This record gives sequence, structure tokens and C-alpha cells, in this order.
Amino acid sequence: MTLDILRNFIQSSNINFLYGSGISRPYLSTLGNIEKWLNKVAEDDGKETYKDVIKASLYKAYCDGVILKNHYFYHDKDFLETKSAYTDFFSVCNELMNKRNAQLLNKQINLFTTNIDLLAEETLEKSGIELNDGFRGTLKPAYNESNFQISLSKSSMQFHKQAEVPMFNLIKVHGAVNWKEQDGTIRSDTMLMYYVQQALDKIDKDYFVNLYKTNGTEKTYDEVKTEADDIALHLPDNAYDKFFDAYNQIVMINPTKDKFRTSVLDYHFYELMRIYSNALERENSLLFVMGFSFADEHIAQITKRAADTNPTLQVVVFAYSDKDLDTYKQNLGIEHGCSNNNILILTPSSFKESNQDKYKELCELVENFNLKTINLLFKEISKNIHSGYGTK
Repeated sequence: MTLDILRNFIQSSNINFLYGSGISRPYLSTLGNIEKWLNKVAEDDGKETYKDVIKASLYKAYCDGVILKNHYFYHDKDFLETKSAYTDFFSVCNELMNKRNAQLLNKQINLFTTNIDLLAEETLEKSGIELNDGFRGTLKPAYNESNFQISLSKSSMQFHKQAEVPMFNLIKVHGAVNWKEQDGTIRSDTMLMYYVQQALDKIDKDYFVNLYKTNGTEKTYDEVKTEADDIALHLPDNAYDKFFDAYNQIVMINPTKDKFRTSVLDYHFYELMRIYSNALERENSLLFVMGFSFADEHIAQITKRAADTNPTLQVVVFAYSDKDLDTYKQNLGIEHGCSNNNILILTPSSFKESNQDKYKELCELVENFNLKTINLLFKEISKNIHSGYGTK
């Protein structure tokens, strides 16, 4: 697909993004083998004690690599690189929406994500760009999916005219590190991460298995199991209880097959999935997919079904590398194509092949599709859209 065709889609479509953990790198870790190993522990019929050690060690790794890095943002090289990419993304998308004045299209962008982090909120905190995270309220913000139906307009004091303001709807389908349940309602509380950190600090580090070898390579499950068996021999009773009590206060989907812990999370998950499905079923909808492999079967099925039933939907998947092409096809069930031919998996090589002649310099910068290089594409598209496109 050429950049010019992508530009035409953006100018005439209802825009949605679906992004996963690949977008928050290098600051936050991806799951790696954590989900696979947690499922393996659940299926293991061995002694409960060493299973507790493995489970606690895996959740600690998840907390260290993802959750706790959102309590205090460490302004190191990885954070600055990740935040810079987020900043560029929101800036160029906001610019695209401001340029697009077509009267039949709104200026909202739906951001669907399985990420539980607060990087989007951190990036937009002082930016002046409007973010709708589903919470309403000042002293005790409460979450409600109906808040995503809100649009924002500003009026001119002099001419009494109203104009819609670009707004990003941040729809976290797996919950978030600041979500807690209170009387059946989701509320925002960033102290949840502090309580997890406190609980971890009170547990002897020798009671956890390091998942990595000294050379940085990941240990095998059997190696982790052997070390856990040794730790279990001198593990105090209820060693991890306070850690899991604090962890379970966070309303989010766990990286396991048994993803749900509470009925309230189950309810919100299906409500958010309904919003995702409805967005894809709208006429002339456009879905960009970034840093997300569709390993989540439920989301993959909804996306494939929408593509099959809505011929006006266009799905554009940015594959990180050429070798990811087959994985995407397999996860989406499109090894032999899709009925409306409206799911495009854009690899670095296929992009270069289609755009080499007209956008040679840009193509030279695209080695893979992370958020930084995807931003370059949107910036080039924005340069070629004149402000006021679609006005009469």
C-alpha cells in the first residue's frame, strides 16, 4: 500500500488504533514467557509450595518490568525514548485531526489498547491535547464506558461559532495499574502501585527466582522449577500473601488463560469489547494496529468478524519485521486471505516496495515498524494534507 492511499483513508474514515506492549518499549518490558509459564504452573500437578514460588517470582517480574515503572517514571534513556515516540504520535495525530474539517466526520480517535500502563496519560498531562480516559469526577473519579460518547467543542467569544476539538478516547480493554474496585465501581488510585512495592520490599529477595541467567538469557522452565524447589524448602508460611493481596487490588486482566478475577472486571471487559466491535462495524472505519500480535484470541476473532461483515472497514497492521507476517496471518486466520480483502499486513519490505520511487528518503529510515518509524509515516502524510481538507 502506498502512502498516498493511506492518506486518502485517513482523510475519509473514522479512525481507530489498536496497540499493544510493543509500543511501550524500550521503557516497559513485554510479557516474554511469563504468560506461558503462569499457564504451565496452573497445569502443573506437582507440589503446591514450589508452584507458589514460581508464581510469585513471575508476578514479581511482571511488577518490576511493567507495573511499578508507572508509579514513578524513571527519566532514564529508555523512558525518554519511549515518551518521545508517544509525544510525536499524539502530536501528529492531533495535527491530522485539526486539518481534517470534513463535516460528516468527527475529530475523535479511538485508542484501544491491551496495555495497562500510564504512558499516554503521562505524555498528555501538560500537552494541551484532549484525552478521555473514561473517568469523570474531580475528588473521586469514577469510570463509565458511556463517557466515551462525549465530544468536545470550543466556541469563539467574538463570532459565537463552535468548532469540534480533536480528542483521543483511551480505551483500556485489559484494565490499568490505577484501576481499583470500590462498591462495584472502577475508581482511579495510583497508590495501588505503592502498596505493591511496599509488600515486595518486605519479602526477602532470596525467596524469589531470578528468571534470567547472569549472561542475560532467559532460564528454561525446568531451571526455574529446580531453583523454586530449593527455595520452597526454607520458605516461611504465607510468605507471599501480602504481596498478592496488594496485587489483587489492581483491576486488570492477568496474563493467564484464566484472565478474570472479579465480576466487575468481567463486566467492563465485555462492555469495552462491545465498544471495540461497534467501532469496527461503523461505515468507513479505519483501524491501525501497532505493537500487537493478535495473540489475544478474543480480540483477533472480533477483528476478523468485523472485517468479514463490514466491507467499508480497512485494517492496516504494522508488522514490526518481515518475519512477523506469517504470525499475523495465523493469529487472524487469514492464511488464505479474507473475504473483503480489507486486512493489510504492512511489513517494512512491502512498504518500501510500494513507496520506494516517491518516498525514497523515508523508506531508507524504515528498518522495522516501531512507534518511532510509524510516526515518520504519519508525519509525511500530514505534510501532504492541506489544512481545511473537506470544508465547503
